[in-house]
Amino acid sequence: MYKMLQRNLEGYFSVYKENEQNYRYEVAQALKGFMDKRIYDRWRTDNPKRYKEVNTLVYHIQQAASEFPRFETLSWDLWGMGYIAQPINVFSDEDLREILNIINLCLGTSYIQDNIA
Repeated sequence: MYKMLQRNLEGYFSVYKENEQNYRYEVAQALKGFMDKRIYDRWRTDNPKRYKEVNTLVYHIQQAASEFPRFETLSWDLWGMGYIAQPINVFSDEDLREILNIINLCLGTSYIQDNIA
């Protein structure tokens, strides 16, 4: 699941690259920490705000497994890779819902990749 998320997030961000002012692009910035584990590790010291956002997302991915079935496998993958789950309130409810929907989209389809030349 993690590899699928990585590939589709790369595609997701390339789709919005021309329109960085888009709400979905802006709200998804923390997801870049899932695209490359080294980014996440670097954020621990270089960008603690983003690091906490990713940790919060890992927590919410675990909590939302009953609503989004693919999240259960993803949460195990993230745990195995050393991502940390922390329930920190860093997102509005609306932003969190949107980010979880983007993750679910990236786990459930590959159309984003198909749009990349």
